[in-house]
Amino acid sequence: MKARINTKGLAGALADLRGLSGGAMREALADALNHTANQARKALRVEMNDVFEQPSPWVLDSIFMQNATPQRLESALWVKENKVGGTGKGFDDWLAPQVFGGARLHKGSEKLLREAGILPAGRFIMPGAAARLDADGNISRGQVVQIISGLKAFKGKSARLNATSSRRSRQKGNATAFFVMYRGKTPIGVAERRDSQMGIVLAFVSQPRYRQRLRFHEVVEQVANAQLVPNVDKAIARVMNRRR
Repeated sequence: MKARINTKGLAGALADLRGLSGGAMREALADALNHTANQARKALRVEMNDVFEQPSPWVLDSIFMQNATPQRLESALWVKENKVGGTGKGFDDWLAPQVFGGARLHKGSEKLLREAGILPAGRFIMPGAAARLDADGNISRGQVVQIISGLKAFKGKSARLNATSSRRSRQKGNATAFFVMYRGKTPIGVAERRDSQMGIVLAFVSQPRYRQRLRFHEVVEQVANAQLVPNVDKAIARVMNRRR
């Protein structure tokens, strides 16, 4: 997912650069392209705050900017490819459904529950009414760990997090607190019962689908159309002032 900003379609603005030497002209163009890309990145952060409810810092900081240079007259913006936590997925994977629409990706917790035979094929998890939510409206990571531990669904090196018969584990109570709920023979979710309180913490649902929310390419194009020519004019003025 990348948006490029270059000098195509700038014949009129480029005519104003004919009085500059080749090196100075390319320097001015690179300067204008980078100012425009930076404005586009700021506009994308505003767009994210508008379309996402309380976006987390990793979402707001996920836009990478590649600067133009006199040798390469193109700036670019794209979503960083860094992996998110231990999921093996990058920022681009998580944001792509928000930009293009489409189905939500599997979460790591869903993979564990599916491999343990708890989550049926083709089903996904959503917070239940009794789930503890974080500031972003997702079920808290701590409670997810408790659920997977209580259901003994951790695998490999993480299996040490599963509830056991040890005294310490029994005191936490996760092994007896969480259980799978069924409708007939079909699993429909996970509930938590502690003392006299019981509630659904995970619901098993069909694959969520997203409509386009983040106008990534549209925002960059709008900023480029509105700001690139003025930024070229300003860059020319800066070069000319340095020559005086």
